[in-house]
Amino acid sequence: MLGFSIPKILLLIFIILIVWYGFKVIEKRTSMKKSRSSDVNSANESSKFKDDDIQDLEKCPKCNNYFIPGSECTECNPNK
Repeated sequence: MLGFSIPKILLLIFIILIVWYGFKVIEKRTSMKKSRSSDVNSANESSKFKDDDIQDLEKCPKCNNYFIPGSECTECNPNK
């Protein structure tokens, strides 16, 4: 029949503890992955390049060199 005995109760407690600690390990791994990904995202957000520092370059029609708009090509005009 379904009688309760000390070995059955101890086995049940042991199984419950294994499942409980297994879920704790899985939850810890998940939280570690989330914290790593948030660290990577925060590192990407604190980039040394700001939106204001980005400029598009213009292509020189003579030598196909790229230069900053508002200045002259350094390949065609090396003295400046």
